[in-house]
Amino acid sequence: MHNVIENWLDEALDWPMSQVQGSDNLSLPFVNVSAEFPAPSRLGDRLTWRLSVREIRRSSMWLEIVGTTGAETRVSMTGTLVLTESIALRTRRWPDAIHERVKDYLVASDPAAEKVAE
Repeated sequence: MHNVIENWLDEALDWPMSQVQGSDNLSLPFVNVSAEFPAPSRLGDRLTWRLSVREIRRSSMWLEIVGTTGAETRVSMTGTLVLTESIALRTRRWPDAIHERVKDYLVASDPAAEKVAE
């Protein structure tokens, strides 16, 4: 799931993890993680991943990541991702440009209107 988040940061938000942890000197730890595995996966299974943002706050966002094979959900994870300064270990406000891009992935009340990263 970490790869799903890294790919989303890089491809959808144009904010690669190498920049987040490198020149920006930030980190993105997860807190309050919950995962369910309603069906088993086997070695070699290929999952399709879907990431949705449930809520975005000043320095955190609540994500949902779902992995499926065909119509079968294999894993569903929710968690709060927090933006922190690497050295000071304190939360930091999302950069304005990132905050604006993340809004595109907020789950809408109308499921047909929601945008998700795959």
